[in-house]
Amino acid sequence: MEFFRVHEAVGTRIPTYFIESTAPYNVDDTQSPESKERKAAASRVQKIDSDEAIKQIAARLLAGSRPNLVVMVHGFNNPEPAVLKMYTSAALAVDRDQAINGGQGLVCVGYRWPSERMGMPWRGTWDALPTLPTWILYFGALVVLFTFPLFYFTSETRQWWIDVFRYVWNPTAVHFITLLGWTIAGLVLMTVLLRTIVYFRDNYRASNYGVPDLIQVISVIDAEIMRQHRQSGEASPPPSVELSFIGHSMGAFVVTNAIRALSDVFAVPAQSLNSYGAAATDEAPRHGIGRAFQLKRFVLASPDIPAETLLSSRSNFLASALSRFDEAYLFSNEGDAVLRQISTLANYFVFPTKSKNHGFRLGNVEILSRNFGLIDVGGADFLRVLRIGNRTLQQLYDDLEDAKAQRQPTQQLGPEQAPLPQRFTYFDCTDYVDIDDPNEADKQGNRRPLLTFAKWKKRDDAEAQLRWYSHLWLLIVYVFNQQKPNVHGGYFEGQLSQQLIYRLACLGYGGTVAAYGGEPALGKVCEDKQIRMLVSPMLWSARTGATPVAPPRPANARTRSAPRGPAQQAVPAGVIVPDLVGKPIVDARAQVDALRGSGQTPQLVLVEVARTARGTGQAVSGFVLSQTPAPGTSVKGPTSIEVIVVK
Repeated sequence: MEFFRVHEAVGTRIPTYFIESTAPYNVDDTQSPESKERKAAASRVQKIDSDEAIKQIAARLLAGSRPNLVVMVHGFNNPEPAVLKMYTSAALAVDRDQAINGGQGLVCVGYRWPSERMGMPWRGTWDALPTLPTWILYFGALVVLFTFPLFYFTSETRQWWIDVFRYVWNPTAVHFITLLGWTIAGLVLMTVLLRTIVYFRDNYRASNYGVPDLIQVISVIDAEIMRQHRQSGEASPPPSVELSFIGHSMGAFVVTNAIRALSDVFAVPAQSLNSYGAAATDEAPRHGIGRAFQLKRFVLASPDIPAETLLSSRSNFLASALSRFDEAYLFSNEGDAVLRQISTLANYFVFPTKSKNHGFRLGNVEILSRNFGLIDVGGADFLRVLRIGNRTLQQLYDDLEDAKAQRQPTQQLGPEQAPLPQRFTYFDCTDYVDIDDPNEADKQGNRRPLLTFAKWKKRDDAEAQLRWYSHLWLLIVYVFNQQKPNVHGGYFEGQLSQQLIYRLACLGYGGTVAAYGGEPALGKVCEDKQIRMLVSPMLWSARTGATPVAPPRPANARTRSAPRGPAQQAVPAGVIVPDLVGKPIVDARAQVDALRGSGQTPQLVLVEVARTARGTGQAVSGFVLSQTPAPGTSVKGPTSIEVIVVK
């Protein structure tokens, strides 16, 4: 029985393979549909025996001076044609990138699990509908059909044999019974609609096919590496192979659960029942997977994972997986209507919350800044400039900690900030634009928005956000306008976003920065294409070419003093924005910290936006060039002071 199909990319310098699970869309499918796109792509890929492919992958990893396996996993609503197109585009993008294609020992694998397109299950919907909802649908339809003629009796017809019903039939009851019939039938039709959206079906296949099959792929490659190493007769220790992942949408869920299953939970002995999650004893990160692999980098694009997994003090699938990687990157956008509307609607039935402020997905994270490019904030403010839905990560974390304090009032309060979100480097692509026609020059007239309409809502107000009708319109356009803009998968259509994703996965942060010529140059590229970039504090020690930034405060340096009470009604007196222009950034930080330390309210947050020294006249590196709001402005609420820092 064939559980996997494997294709090899033809004509690429980097060995690239497409490994496809043969798990069916439906458990009772009688045949596997042959993709027309697979036939059309025959010139770019060729089928290869699955066992032979594993041997080739292991041999090429062992032959390289720096073996590195990069696995890409697609997401929800991605049938084989879309996946094949995306992986082929990825292979070509990696192959033409001179910063990547010279790597010795790099092997790329595109893994496909059985996801289907929205609307595909429509044909089998009626046959698969269980007996009880079928009866309910019939009953509702019969009620509607029976009551419709009665509306004719409720009006005067001047025919005595009909008008007599007006004295024995209640018109209000007719309306009520008719609406009841529509409601009963509508409930069943809603379940049919949820089925055709395929979110729940994809979730089932991701959990029951995608995760186990990916585990099998990684396990077999690991075993083959060790087998070939033993056959070589070398006395050297087993090779250390870097293992990195790119997870899109529900693919991030597949990867995190696979890593959790591959991890050895008995490698570190458990201390006690409550030594768990955030309360666990500090141990050195365990990056090893299997006998040959070392987890290195994890790149997530629009991950379909609840934000609360980053903030919870309990252990969860994301925390246990994320802690094993050296580096983690998150590509997101505020306008991802697939996550904002479809995913939150589907998870409304299963996500345990009493408030609409919770349950948003990580793919909707946005950076609160008026500017684009490289952005820095102090460690204490890191969560305050990241927002999901209507709340910043800091506010969500405070809400969860306050709720926990009320549940367990005798327990010690948690740290002031959750450490897990600081593992990520964030790329906010809400206003991202890139080349429309690759055959023409990169100029303003040859650019188009990739993920939203790129209205730059935060131009004047960092707190501004898309309105509800903007999200609805983006969803309508995504569904009915051939995914233009592609709110959920546009990261794999733009030149810069693809370049960033593949360089970060293959080279890491240091190699990516070097490929662009330094951090300021990387920030300038992101600024030009309207991407906001917030670097993880975990990478501060490894950053090059940037003005030194104070390390983040340790997560356990200070605990929150007490649960927050109800919001105060008194209006704060206000704070005058200080003049920071022309000052060294170190002095500007100290001045803002002093204002915050004095206890004045509202609190000020310093947001640093890096700009290259080129074109700034006599500006000196490390000094503040300009600031927003202007000096002397009186602010009544928590405000971010954005300063342009020359680097």
